[in-house]
Amino acid sequence: MNMKIDIKDISKKKTVTRDEGEIIQKIINEAWAKEEKFVIDFDNVLVASVSFMDEAFGKLALQHTKEDLQKKLKFEHIVDYDKALLNDILFSRFRQHELGEDGPAIYKGKQKKQKVN
Repeated sequence: MNMKIDIKDISKKKTVTRDEGEIIQKIINEAWAKEEKFVIDFDNVLVASVSFMDEAFGKLALQHTKEDLQKKLKFEHIVDYDKALLNDILFSRFRQHELGEDGPAIYKGKQKKQKVN
């Protein structure tokens, strides 16, 4: 089953803050297991907000694999600027997930604690 998410209708053109992006993320997370695909329609609205895009979609890259997101998320009517922004955010979050949230896994546990004077 496919679920359509209309950014313009849901956000009412409020597409700037993390709180506003979280609304979209929650819709996706709550329906993740029962939906085959999410069709996200931007209706050519320019978002241009890193905070909104990261909260709505970037954080999904920390919870799901790149392959799962590619299968499940389809973006429609997204302006080129937002497409580039979204790609940058997803790439960054996938990289963060690969390295571990605190940095490269090869350094974990090998860093000496510095004493505070």
